[in-house]
Amino acid sequence: MNIVVTGGCGFIGSSFVNYLYENVDCDITVIDKLTYAANPKLIPSDVELIKADICKIEEEDIYEADYIVNFAAESHVDNSISNGKPFIKTNVMGTYNLLEVSRKIPNLKKFVQISTDEVYGDMESRSIMEADEHTSLKPSSNYSATKAAADHLVEAAGRTHGLPYLITRTCNNYGVNQHHEKFLPTIINSINLGNAVPLYGDGKQIREWIWVEDNVRLVYD
Repeated sequence: MNIVVTGGCGFIGSSFVNYLYENVDCDITVIDKLTYAANPKLIPSDVELIKADICKIEEEDIYEADYIVNFAAESHVDNSISNGKPFIKTNVMGTYNLLEVSRKIPNLKKFVQISTDEVYGDMESRSIMEADEHTSLKPSSNYSATKAAADHLVEAAGRTHGLPYLITRTCNNYGVNQHHEKFLPTIINSINLGNAVPLYGDGKQIREWIWVEDNVRLVYD
């Protein structure tokens, strides 16, 4: 079994790669552009790593894949608000290219799109406490909008071309090796340095969290 993991050097992607390496009898191929948020030292040194942009992946790069798990994404909400272009390029165009290549792979069993619960938008303003696959999407940032667009592209590939797929939309992840720009590391670093903890709005928002190791285990299952 050959599993291709895009974005496998990022926080969640590397956790998934390490889970596979330790628990699953399979061949792993990691594809990662190695942006500022990626670290190849987070994955075992003997895992095949292809340094590449998913916008430029070609059929021969992943032709042997049984499963493709797409973690590759620009993911920082604030960055997306200040400059949405990288998010459109990677999250939309990159996913589109990956789908175009994937649907040509004869033995592909599943394309797994790692999305986010942020595609549903602000739950409180929608008077919704829970969301599922039937809940309409209402993104509120360039990040969540591009992830929603990517999800629709995956669904379209499934309907039009018969691509077997699964979309996961988990809540906020936390755990070891999370990039320092993310929310919980930012808070911890602020406290350690004696700085004010940054807040959005009135600070009364409620967030839901999942330990990254639980998430990647469920993605595999």
